[in-house]
Amino acid sequence: MNPDSSSQVQGGSYVEHETDIKTACREAVLRIFPDVCPDYLETLAIEKAYDHEALITDILDQSERGKPVPKRQRVSLKRKRGSDDVGDRLCDLKKKYDNPDWRQKPKHPSYVHIGTQLLRNAFPSILAKHVAQVFAEDNHTLYTCYLKLVRKEASETWKPKKRPAKQNPAWEDDRIDDTIKTTLNENEKMALEELKVARQAGEALKLEMLNDKQQEQDEIDNFNHAKMEGTTSECECCCDDFALNRMVHCDGETLHWFCRNCARLNAETQIGLSKFELNCMSMDSCTAGFSKDQQNIFLDEKTAIALERIEQEAALRLAGIENLETCPFCPYAAEYPPVEFDKEFRCERPDCEVVSCRLCRKETHIPKTCDEAALDAGHSGRRAIEEAMSAALIRKCNKCGTPFIKENGCNKMTCTQAGCRNVQCYVCHKSCDYAHFNDVHRGGKAGNCPLFDSVEKRHIDEVRRAEEEARKQAQAEHPDVSAELFDIRVSDKVKADEEKRLKQVEAARAFANGRPQHFPPPPIVVPPPG
Repeated sequence: MNPDSSSQVQGGSYVEHETDIKTACREAVLRIFPDVCPDYLETLAIEKAYDHEALITDILDQSERGKPVPKRQRVSLKRKRGSDDVGDRLCDLKKKYDNPDWRQKPKHPSYVHIGTQLLRNAFPSILAKHVAQVFAEDNHTLYTCYLKLVRKEASETWKPKKRPAKQNPAWEDDRIDDTIKTTLNENEKMALEELKVARQAGEALKLEMLNDKQQEQDEIDNFNHAKMEGTTSECECCCDDFALNRMVHCDGETLHWFCRNCARLNAETQIGLSKFELNCMSMDSCTAGFSKDQQNIFLDEKTAIALERIEQEAALRLAGIENLETCPFCPYAAEYPPVEFDKEFRCERPDCEVVSCRLCRKETHIPKTCDEAALDAGHSGRRAIEEAMSAALIRKCNKCGTPFIKENGCNKMTCTQAGCRNVQCYVCHKSCDYAHFNDVHRGGKAGNCPLFDSVEKRHIDEVRRAEEEARKQAQAEHPDVSAELFDIRVSDKVKADEEKRLKQVEAARAFANGRPQHFPPPPIVVPPPG
């Protein structure tokens, strides 16, 4: 036997014993303070030599003195400033799909079909008929339906199928990008891209629900432990019992304890009355307030900023400072010369630093006047409307990207670009052949895209729809601009000429339809204007 073996065993036992002490100390503290910051706990544990009783007593003493216990950071699910382009794009896509306009928009039958298949594939343990029902109730919006099904899977009342459906490997995360690149079906591509965003939002939702569930269980465990230890108290506002480490108190000689929810509602009430004083809510006529440390426990960032703004405005009114100017974007204020000498206000608050116009209270537009800036905003919105109307007329080859506009002929279009010759539908833009259309004599079937229709009417309807959507967006982005500036008007002479031209086209088409034709007139593809 090695002569050092006994000492090694003793050393190993000592290390294991020390580890057990540390683990027991952490577990004891976490039973009472489940959301305590791990770094803070470790630092304090070292100071107290992993004596959990001394450690818990010290934390309670600090809490009673108004010093909040640092909490562990929860995973942030929101986009932060300065995030990368991928994060920005993902956030924009989420806004697009989780939007009333997108949810109410009629969906193409091909999108509905592939969307149903994708949802069944994503949730193989949920009955197919239930997936289809939720999809239909949500106006066949894949993104919001996906999140509803995620919540359903997480519900305690849900029971999975005995035999989950088989999944398509081409739609899994590691292959979905290749599937999107190779598919020629535009509606399938649209649904797959929406599914990618829905999956990422679904993972965030699962994490959020898991955090909420864990937090709820932690609160239950914390209250039960506090009840067993005798460290609970009754809220002097709502009269419910809470653990002391989940309550706040006034800073009077006699401490009055309140739950965080009642304290927060009191703050919101004061803000509604344009007041900033947060006084004790006890019925004992206590005139004390709440210390800053206690306020930090029950106030969120927006509420704290609102109280700070009201307090600052009250202080400035009492001070009676002349030529005082405030930032329209934060509570910062400073003494400034008359507006005739300086029309700009430069905020020096580090988290704001916005330069604003002192006349219209918006971001600076100097040297332009307020009216000129508003007019420019209106012109930019008007240009966006005009560009949307032009874009509604122009199609692009879905293979090489060459733009084109059809003047007449059938809706089966052939790209004129050398080396391309892609054939696509003028109505839905998908690559196709004659079987794609509603002409049964060419292999199609009723209900498909029309092989022939009025291209003039189609253009008018599409341009009008694009104009209306762009106008709504412009008015939302520029609410201070007169709505009349966004009206695209044409003269009566132009309207009369357009009506005359349309009548001539319809008359020529009616004459052509009266003659027997064995072949459709060839489509004419012309480059877009400009």
